[in-house]
Amino acid sequence: MCRICEEPLESLLDSTYLDCAHCPDLVAIPPELVNLTGLDCNGCPLLASIPGTLVRLKELFCRNNPSLVSIPDTLVALEYLNCSFCPRLVTIPATLVNLIALYCVRCPLLLHIPSTLAKLTVLYGHDCPWLPCNAGSYPAHLPSLLRLQRWFRTGRKQTFKRWIRTKAFNEWIFHPGRIGGKLVKRQLEAELGAMRPAKKQWVE
Repeated sequence: MCRICEEPLESLLDSTYLDCAHCPDLVAIPPELVNLTGLDCNGCPLLASIPGTLVRLKELFCRNNPSLVSIPDTLVALEYLNCSFCPRLVTIPATLVNLIALYCVRCPLLLHIPSTLAKLTVLYGHDCPWLPCNAGSYPAHLPSLLRLQRWFRTGRKQTFKRWIRTKAFNEWIFHPGRIGGKLVKRQLEAELGAMRPAKKQWVE
């Protein structure tokens, strides 16, 4: 159980940050907690909504909440939102104009990202069906963000594969002081040792 479930509401009213993550009994966030600027309610299976009264909220972690269906459009101060793995979430409000980072991985009912999110610089939204089919509705800079995201997932592998074939990589890895050079040295010593003729046993 979390503080919301265990403590009286009066003791929480002045809180600016609240961690109630992974609470199996949490069904609601008290709307009276208007001083919150950070809220972590990740992994709360019964939590279906976030109060619209939390207008000072800047960070919201509501990842892996299977009952969550919406993010309030009144959270205009929000800068960081992680709502990944919320299978019932259907929209990101267009009023979240101060949003800088958005993580919405595997939210299958999301259809698009609002074009009003002009400050958005971090976007992770793979495994969502809207990525390939609604690019026209994104802000102008979002296609670049998406390409960068795809590169981090796939491009690094291709870059590494090309790099290990270069002369520079081989000179680096097989330098006498590197692991490749040490391994080659041990192999050569073993092979040379096997090639040496056995010492003759002299019998007097």
